[in-house]
Amino acid sequence: MKLITKTAARLSAAAAAVMTLSVSAFAEGEATAAANGTQQQVGMGAMLLQLVPFAAALVLLYLLLLRPQQKREKEAQAMREAVRIGDEVCTAGGIVGIVLKVEEETVVLETGAERNRIRIKKWAIHENITQIEEKKKAEKERKAARANGIATAAANNDSKKKKNSDE
Repeated sequence: MKLITKTAARLSAAAAAVMTLSVSAFAEGEATAAANGTQQQVGMGAMLLQLVPFAAALVLLYLLLLRPQQKREKEAQAMREAVRIGDEVCTAGGIVGIVLKVEEETVVLETGAERNRIRIKKWAIHENITQIEEKKKAEKERKAARANGIATAAANNDSKKKKNSDE
């Protein structure tokens, strides 16, 4: 939320700066047009110049707000399509369960100690807990391998220094 507020403030400041430039350019354009007698051409150019800040604002709006939202939606859709039997998922309503059956548009979950079965729509799946845990485990293993590789490299460097000092 803070990022959106900061982005909106920067966007409005940039638009105000561009508007100031376009107004001064418009005033200069009118003075020049009166001197040259080509008021109509300058008027059209000034009008196009005034549209530049709005076009820039639309481009910034797309790049800062709409594009990331579309990316998140695609990732969520891919996560929902990748749900498989045995995964632990959480619905948008907060129900946690294990997937028993995956159909085209629905999923059957088993919840609670009484083994209640609930059929929900795929769009209601908020997160796949199993995938999140697998990602965390893979990240932890990657960090451990990297740390081990750094430690191994440091040990190799120490042994090389020791051999060089013995010679």
